[in-house]
Amino acid sequence: MGSPSLPVSSCELNKNTRRCHQQPLATHLSCRLYQTCDHAVLISGGWQQQITFHRHVQNLQRFYRMLRINGFHKDHIKTFFASSGQLPEEVEGVYSATEKAVIRNHVSYVCRKQHCADSLVLYLNSPTRNDGTMLLWDANLNGIADLKERYSVNELLADLAGCRATRVLLFVDQSYSGVLSKRLRGSQKHLNVVLIQSQTRQTHNHQNQKLNPGWEDSSWSYISPATCLLDHLEKGAGMSRLLEPWAGLLNVTLAGAPCNATPPLTDGEMRREYHGCQNLPTALWHQKHRRTN
Repeated sequence: MGSPSLPVSSCELNKNTRRCHQQPLATHLSCRLYQTCDHAVLISGGWQQQITFHRHVQNLQRFYRMLRINGFHKDHIKTFFASSGQLPEEVEGVYSATEKAVIRNHVSYVCRKQHCADSLVLYLNSPTRNDGTMLLWDANLNGIADLKERYSVNELLADLAGCRATRVLLFVDQSYSGVLSKRLRGSQKHLNVVLIQSQTRQTHNHQNQKLNPGWEDSSWSYISPATCLLDHLEKGAGMSRLLEPWAGLLNVTLAGAPCNATPPLTDGEMRREYHGCQNLPTALWHQKHRRTN
């Protein structure tokens, strides 16, 4: 366990007696020419220190480990957690959840950049209001969720609208996710966005969940490189009903490999053709680039 280093914009202003050891998030380095990669953004925390628990760290740790097993490169997993406190050392690239502009700019950039992302995974594990708004962190400790301290459903949908990733997978483990689900169902701008709701969240509708997330869906931890998302998620009660509109997008592995390929893909083929990043043929890139410009 170690203490996180805050981005310069936070720690230099708050404590001018110590230097920051982590550079600000350089979003523009996330997408390389002629290359498509799997990307992930993890948003977690407890809004305030007294409702941030060790299980939040464990949730991040498990989900991060699962992504790495599925070939996601550590440089392409960006984690935004709380403001201070203990974080698992194995989770790299951790930034403060106080940096709302950084979060939105990064998600928007990965979505807008042509060919940047194949699978774009978002993991949402924050306290929420009853309208689905995520509470990031009470940076000024006044107990009021100011604009900079909350990430609304409207803002998230705006950042994901028309996303150029092949598929956008929202793993949501927080209260009031039905608001986001309803908005996605009626949207023509999010046809490649899939909401995957925590089974634990559905079955434990306790009052304290409204401001106290952390009912981690452990089944997500068992998603392996060979796991077909559709088969895995439909094992949960009620998931098939929830996922009906998006079933076609889920007939792949997390990294986008086809399910039940004949003959089955070897481990080498899986790693080479689907995990992490793949180089795009120059002609293909230019053809699609001209079409979208």
